[in-house]
Amino acid sequence: MKKYLAIFFIFILLICEQVYGASLAKDLQKKLEKLRTVSTVYDVKGELIGNLYYYRRVWLSVEKISPSLQKAVIAIEDKRFYKHNGVDLQGILRALWRNIVTWGKRMEGGSTITQQLAKIALLSSERTLARKLQDIEYAMDIEKTYTKAEILEFYLNNIYMAHGNVGVEAASRYYFNKSAANLEIAESALLAAVINSPENYSPFKHPKAAKKRRNIVLQKMLEQKYITKAQYQKAYKAPLGIVPEGTTTTVGGYFLDYIREWLLATGYTEEELRFSGYKVYTTLNLDYQKKAEAVMRNLPKPPTKKLPQGALVMLDPRNGGVLAMVGGRDYNHSQLNRAVNAYRQPGSALKPFVYATALEKGFTAASLFEDKPLEIELLNGEIWTPNNYDKKYRGSISLRGALRESVNTVAVQLLQEIGIEAVVEQMERMGIKSLVKTGRSNDLALAPLALGGLTKGVSLLELAAAYTPFPGGGNYVEPWPVKRIMDQQGNLLRSFQSQKHSAISGTTAYIMTLLMKDVVLQGTGKKAMVSGWPIAGKTGTSSDYTNAWFVGYTPQLVTAVWLGNDQQEVPMRYPTGNIGSATAAAIWSSYMKQILTAKTAPVDFKEPPGIVWADVNPRTGQVVPKWTSSDSYQEVFAENSIPQSGIYKIWRFFFPGKRGE
Repeated sequence: MKKYLAIFFIFILLICEQVYGASLAKDLQKKLEKLRTVSTVYDVKGELIGNLYYYRRVWLSVEKISPSLQKAVIAIEDKRFYKHNGVDLQGILRALWRNIVTWGKRMEGGSTITQQLAKIALLSSERTLARKLQDIEYAMDIEKTYTKAEILEFYLNNIYMAHGNVGVEAASRYYFNKSAANLEIAESALLAAVINSPENYSPFKHPKAAKKRRNIVLQKMLEQKYITKAQYQKAYKAPLGIVPEGTTTTVGGYFLDYIREWLLATGYTEEELRFSGYKVYTTLNLDYQKKAEAVMRNLPKPPTKKLPQGALVMLDPRNGGVLAMVGGRDYNHSQLNRAVNAYRQPGSALKPFVYATALEKGFTAASLFEDKPLEIELLNGEIWTPNNYDKKYRGSISLRGALRESVNTVAVQLLQEIGIEAVVEQMERMGIKSLVKTGRSNDLALAPLALGGLTKGVSLLELAAAYTPFPGGGNYVEPWPVKRIMDQQGNLLRSFQSQKHSAISGTTAYIMTLLMKDVVLQGTGKKAMVSGWPIAGKTGTSSDYTNAWFVGYTPQLVTAVWLGNDQQEVPMRYPTGNIGSATAAAIWSSYMKQILTAKTAPVDFKEPPGIVWADVNPRTGQVVPKWTSSDSYQEVFAENSIPQSGIYKIWRFFFPGKRGE
């Protein structure tokens, strides 16, 4: 049976060699050599962040790799490595026979180390017959071009080893905090064990499975006489010996993933980015990034099995440059970038866009509304009764006070007056791109827009960018992470610039900033205060504490923080207390204190032309001469939107140079 299968396989191989040979890449050697020189990524100051694909890979020559590790890998992955010419027919037939016997219950491959290297060069893990034949052809070419030692070096430096580690040196440093040159037998066997299924044999995620697989490797090493019986017994009894998870950290992992996807979206191919050895200069500030990652690693740890996650984004509102980005507590534990790829309900963090629309439509910070119980009949006939987060009603209140206290009933009434269509248009001009406008469930309603219960939600990066018009004089800037790309010789290949457009007037941006300064000074965002520095921002907590936000800014920096469970329906309510926007604001403050203290003296938000300060009667919301009201207060207005009282008009008629004195 085996004899006929072998003849059949060789016959198929000889026929298909001609068919597929013409389509094989002619630059195999070039591709393999470029595996050594992957694209490197630098921060805004020119400091190295990492590699675009293998940001945790450190190339180690085969002479320096522990002999026990080389033997362990060969023993478990390809015991006939030194005997075949790239394709092990015995291994293929053995795997084929076992697959026939088990009939799909336990599929076994017959790939050699050389074939696995071919797959890395081909950037594919397809399991079709055509790709298998291509792997075989590549493997044979590799064997003709390189020595066994060189093949092993390529392989050991390019295999994925879980947790973002590529190559045995990165993995050794990560798991054992030591070089792959200094590994002992048990450690070598554990690394060799991970290769077969990195996620399933990760000693951090699945220690029992990893140890069982390690011991299988040790058994293979013993059978193939790479180790003695005494060495086997000692290594078999040894613990895994890994350092505590998180002892070795990844800097910029989430950001590197983000710019890779960003560059692919701009037209680069994966093969280009992987093999061209580009030097990618970014907008990231490595100092800010390190501090952000430290803050995320120290998020609250309530008494629960699955800890809530967090994310942080910092942008330069003047040009949209991404200065820092963290997509979770720890990149080593989870590579999901929650700053970019998670869409969540923003809650009251969406209210500033409703208020900005109102100011653009002629409302003012002094406009009065009645904070009271509401009963609103919906299109389906149901009655909706929006409540304030504290279940209290304040009576007559200005827009300034309503935003400061995050009053839900006023946001709903304001939206009713200015209209859903106007707010949607304004939000989109300011960078909110994820609104759902069609379908049975959509965002064209009071609750989603006024209270932030959006159908899809927003990403943290999207929301942070949408706040850039406030400190940016009314201009929205598109987030961008890459400034320029150079080739290996230092020649400029491509440069990038920020994209911006006017979203709101400069006066509206400034007034909204002053209102949100009030949120921080004496409203729901008090925990975000940084003593001596001008801070503006807005809190947001979605229903039942499922999401917590704070988006805050200075004249030069916009920083957004989000907290929540990966399962959105799971609230952040714990015996030790709830996690809401106050927690997000406190985290924001702890991070920004580190950033701002390194700067020079604080610079306040610049007042633009067209701003008027005048005295307001708190009972009417109208501007009056100061001497007419004992309890008047100063408020800020756009010069074309001053709510003038009758006596103010008369006063201005006789004293046109006076504003409100």
